[in-house]
Amino acid sequence: MGSPRQVVIDDNDNQIHYFGQNWFQDQGSQDNVGNFGPTYQNTSHGTTGNDSVSFSFVGTSVTVLGTTHLAKIANATKFDPSWECFVDEISIGSTPPFKFPENNWELCSQATLNDGPHEITINVTTTGNIFWLDYITYTPSAAASYEKAVLRVENSDPAILLGAGWGSLGGTANQTTAKGSQAKFDFVGTSLTWVGFIPTEYPHSSAVGTFSIDGGAAVNFKLNGLSTPHTATLYNQAFFTTPDLTPGPHSIVVTYNGGTGAATPLTLDYILLTNTSIPAVAGPTLASPSPSSVVTSSPSSAGTQTSHSKTPVGAIVGCVVGGLAIIALPLFIFWWRQRMRASQIQFSQPRQQQMHTYARTTSMQNLHPEPFILPQPIPASAPTLGRSNSLFSSSSSTSPYPNSSGRPPVHIPTHTHATSLDASDVSGYASWTIDQTRALRKGQP
Repeated sequence: MGSPRQVVIDDNDNQIHYFGQNWFQDQGSQDNVGNFGPTYQNTSHGTTGNDSVSFSFVGTSVTVLGTTHLAKIANATKFDPSWECFVDEISIGSTPPFKFPENNWELCSQATLNDGPHEITINVTTTGNIFWLDYITYTPSAAASYEKAVLRVENSDPAILLGAGWGSLGGTANQTTAKGSQAKFDFVGTSLTWVGFIPTEYPHSSAVGTFSIDGGAAVNFKLNGLSTPHTATLYNQAFFTTPDLTPGPHSIVVTYNGGTGAATPLTLDYILLTNTSIPAVAGPTLASPSPSSVVTSSPSSAGTQTSHSKTPVGAIVGCVVGGLAIIALPLFIFWWRQRMRASQIQFSQPRQQQMHTYARTTSMQNLHPEPFILPQPIPASAPTLGRSNSLFSSSSSTSPYPNSSGRPPVHIPTHTHATSLDASDVSGYASWTIDQTRALRKGQP
């Protein structure tokens, strides 16, 4: 079974709430950073202050992604900016700092949550270097409605059918170099974007492909391959986007046509699907009448009149319902009074906040050797939201949230790691093992 489909929330979505005076919207200035592809929808939100951002959702996991572009401060002993993430006011920390600038970088993640409503909050601390938020993904509740949402459909999704000539790529994607090889995907939605790699270990010459929707005319798209100066694999590359479709079920067939001689392959990492479906809910069905319930009449012995034997069902039902109502009314009044009395007793007692512990997850960045990760002690006097050196500190914290108290003080462990990577270590997965590649791309064990 493939990975569950996740809802993608862009930084411009009005469901994301920004707190603080330093947030600003950016239009693609970071798109050429690193080799992890451009920002999602070519937009980001940045801040140069100690601000916060929150998002509420109904689901079972959540991940925050952005651009990591850190600077060394305090005599090169710390990185700036830093951030801390909270789910339902409980800290899940952050991914370790990474010395190279990259887009589509996991900032924090919680892979396992109870199915239900949650809120994730990111608190930013910076001396003026920009913190970048790009998008948030979450696994929706099975019962939740996500009509018109953008869904991330992984290459392992069972609805994606790969024909002859397709193979694995780095353990996290698929590829084909066989001319005429096809992939099919049936979906419900209004458009989709096909996203893949441009791998360095395959030929770099350009190739072409086509896609056809619902058996219609084939539409050409180009696979550019890697340009001469580039030797690093490029990730998160959108190869084509379909035109807008009428809402409803559709089917797309994608064909690789190759190029002149050896050419770059067609790859598939994931599909971004603009979805229009709502999870089905089983409703009541109408039962067909049974033969025993059909009333028939037969001619009388006189042959001139039709005789029906009728039981006054309506009168009997009316009497029964009326009698039950007379009995139930005083019982309901008694129950209601007892319930109200219990509620008064319950709400006269002070409410105590419940703390829930979430298991820390292993992010994709800290599965491979981690670069330049230095201790990051948190000053006890820092007036930042939701931070404290004691889990049960009684001191209050400053909150940027209107009409709400500060976040609960939560202790976050200090990370200390060795430094081992140089620039060649992020030049693409050709120089990495498959396990390291898998960890870097999708955080899979």
